[in-house]
Amino acid sequence: MVSRASSSTKLGVGGGQIRRLYARSVLSSLASGASQPFIAVYAAVLGASSIQIGFLHAVNNLAANGLQPLWGFLSDKRGARVRPILYSTLVSSLLWIPILLVNEPAAYISLVGVQFIVASVSAPIYTALIAEVVPLAIRPLVTATVNFWGQVGSFASTLSLGVVSLVGIPGYQLGFALAAVAGILSALVFWGMKDPPKPKVMSGELTVTYVIQHIVSSRQFLRFVIISNIYGFYMSIAWPCFTLTMTRVANLSFFQIALLSVVSGIAGLLFSSIGRSLFESLVDVRLLAYCRAALASLAAVYAFLPYFEAFLMANIVAGIANVGISISLLLYITRITSVEDRGTFTAVYNLLQGLSFFFGSLVGGQLVQQLEQSLGLEAALRITLTISFIGRLIFGLLHNQLTK
Repeated sequence: MVSRASSSTKLGVGGGQIRRLYARSVLSSLASGASQPFIAVYAAVLGASSIQIGFLHAVNNLAANGLQPLWGFLSDKRGARVRPILYSTLVSSLLWIPILLVNEPAAYISLVGVQFIVASVSAPIYTALIAEVVPLAIRPLVTATVNFWGQVGSFASTLSLGVVSLVGIPGYQLGFALAAVAGILSALVFWGMKDPPKPKVMSGELTVTYVIQHIVSSRQFLRFVIISNIYGFYMSIAWPCFTLTMTRVANLSFFQIALLSVVSGIAGLLFSSIGRSLFESLVDVRLLAYCRAALASLAAVYAFLPYFEAFLMANIVAGIANVGISISLLLYITRITSVEDRGTFTAVYNLLQGLSFFFGSLVGGQLVQQLEQSLGLEAALRITLTISFIGRLIFGLLHNQLTK
């Protein structure tokens, strides 16, 4: 009782803003769960080519990783938080309206690509806003609550759409419409909210030359980035293949695709609570190596066992492995970087990771397209997935060569 009262008292400071954060988290997660698992799949349903699906994955990952350091830098420089989040969320949500109206793959992919880029503006700024609005004493509690309800909302909307699709309701159209409504509401939650006081910044500005020289001189970080990004390239080669295998080889239903996403997420969520101590007991490098190598199983299953039951088991493994990767990445980057450089090094890592995912997805789509002309789709997918499997396994295990 005492701790609950104490938390309520602390929440009173800026409580209105914190409640806005909670509301936005739930609404945006409903929008994400109703759309993200199905965006690339719907492109395949519309008849998109392998190259087009590869391009869609490429833009998605560039926006999700590579562009975020830029948006964070611009937001820090101008001291703006609320308006960029509000406008980017509102515009990206309104874009669902024309997306729902198109039936031609190129137009769909173009609109979704623009939406990915616009939506990516809010992600790093929202993280910064939480740090500035929430008092330090309750920040871990608020962050954990935001993340938890965000995951619950996402799972609930994905699974609900899968269930209603069983009675003949078009899941893709309903999901994108729900994403539009929930996204608009999540933007309007910030209407009238004011920016927190602009934080003080260091007088000396970082230059590109300084950052490059500093990273090159840090051999541990440089070796980590090289291995990690080669791994990322081979990992992302498979992403267009997963979409094509589900829709054109295994012919999964909307409900089955929704279930794969939910099961993978729930497996990760449960293991992050139950098995977190086991993960943290391992050396961060070994954990990173084995979890990244474990994701090779996903490529192998999609290549040689294109059946829903096999996909389900592989996605459970992937959900658990992704939790281990998240934990080990945080531990390793924290260990090899100093406090004053950590933000810069993390931003550079995310930027390069986004670029490796971008080119890997493009190459994956192009490779399938070229091989399909002479070997057929199934053989083309199997060869491309095998290449991804080998790369994931070798460069995943090569993380063991990093400094322990």
